[in-house]
Amino acid sequence: MAMTLRLDDEREAQLRLAAEEEGRAMHAVVVTAIDDYLARRDAKQFENLTDEIIERHATLLARLAE
Repeated sequence: MAMTLRLDDEREAQLRLAAEEEGRAMHAVVVTAIDDYLARRDAKQFENLTDEIIERHATLLARLAE
């Protein structure tokens, strides 16, 4: 699936500079940024789920710790 990414002039300039400094294509920098965002999002969802499980089962976990 193809997608068009529209950036304002300032963001495009920053992206172009970052890509040039890293010796990479702008596309590669964008894909890496998306991958990083999705990984952080998944980690946050896992953390939230873990917190929910710990809260829901606090009594049981305390008893197991004894």
